[in-house]
Amino acid sequence: MPQPQIPPQNPRKRRASPPAGSTPTMAAPGATTATGDTAHEQGSGVAEPAPKKKGRTNTPWTAEEEQRLKTMRDAGRSWSEIAKTFTTRTEGSVKKHWYKDMHYAEFAEDESIALREAIKEYEANKWKVIGQKACEQYAKEHFKDL
Repeated sequence: MPQPQIPPQNPRKRRASPPAGSTPTMAAPGATTATGDTAHEQGSGVAEPAPKKKGRTNTPWTAEEEQRLKTMRDAGRSWSEIAKTFTTRTEGSVKKHWYKDMHYAEFAEDESIALREAIKEYEANKWKVIGQKACEQYAKEHFKDL
């Protein structure tokens, strides 16, 4: 009967190292040791499986959380101070949310109106300007008011 093939180990994978000062033993559960104890009775002889990492939860941000983040950030608090107040979120996720979703310019009402008017003016004149720059003769013929 052929031997089962064992795939080669990936040299880039890191192996978990044992805690400092301990010598890991890989006794099977129920195996007898030199002292006559079973591995289960020893307690430290059985390798504990690593706890599973918690998956991404992608919990949506509430308006209250965003307001608290904005208030603390505007007050000049450090990221570590801010992150401590969000117990279910990591410092990295708080920063990412700020820079990706919240860190944008805010305009006063009069500034917003002026910006909208400037955009409308740009939209109305963009092809005139493009035509003028691309071909002055074309612009003179088609846009006589320039």
